Amino acid sequence: MDLNYFYTFKEVAKWGSYTRTGEELGYAQSSVTTQIKKLEEHYHVKLFERVGRKMRLTQSGEELYHYVEKILALVDEAEAQISKESNLRGTLRVGTVESLAAYFITPYIKQLKEKHPELKILLESGLCPNLKEGTLDGKFDLSILLDRYVEHPELTTIPVRKEQLVMIAPPKHRLLSLTEMSLKELENETLILTEEGCSYRVLLEQLLKEDNVQAKSVISFSSLEAIKQCVADDLGIAILPKIAVRKEIESGKVIQLPFDHEKINVFTQIVYQKKKWLTPPLTQLINLLTHE
Repeated sequence: MDLNYFYTFKEVAKWGSYTRTGEELGYAQSSVTTQIKKLEEHYHVKLFERVGRKMRLTQSGEELYHYVEKILALVDEAEAQISKESNLRGTLRVGTVESLAAYFITPYIKQLKEKHPELKILLESGLCPNLKEGTLDGKFDLSILLDRYVEHPELTTIPVRKEQLVMIAPPKHRLLSLTEMSLKELENETLILTEEGCSYRVLLEQLLKEDNVQAKSVISFSSLEAIKQCVADDLGIAILPKIAVRKEIESGKVIQLPFDHEKINVFTQIVYQKKKWLTPPLTQLINLLTHE
């Protein structure tokens, strides 16, 4: 059995499309179709069924997927184990949140890539609950979170640093004149928040609920850039990591309000399965991040 068929099978399961899989792997669609057909002929089962515009795993396909993940993980582990310390090959799967992907970890990914040009690094962003779940399920080798300190019996957590959250507003906002800002002030404001499930949105909403405070209105975006632009355009105020808005504050595009609450504490932290075998690239990435 050609191992490439397993990689192709896994990508089709991920994208639900032969065409998209071909684009991602650099194959013609006909080649993807042929590889899946050969797998089906080998196992004498149908692996995918069409549902609408998507290809979905059949029950037999789901069973094979379970084993394919284990097989490919062992292949990557063996390759990393027997390779030299420099220019390692294989695949490194990293999950993180948008703010850290955009404003923190890319220099360290670049350093690792320069040391190992043939190493394939898959970086995927998402919400912290989904990233933790993905790490537990083996979807990610490790995740870099921006959240309250994670304690889980199956996960190792390495704190990197405490991140400062700031409340930003358009220039000349009325609240800038305050030396201290209470949650009650938010009753007269429009809050521009990240999507539901985002760690610091959850923390702010919990604080508002505890103090019985309800904002005048709420606007929600998944994009940090959209949130920052809405604040600059005087549509409301927002709470974001300082690393994501430092340039806008320095340029005067937005201002930082005197909001500082002891209960809103989040940390950049690395999490991975306690049973995870740390390949040399994984160990090197952890060392780069923790010695920044």
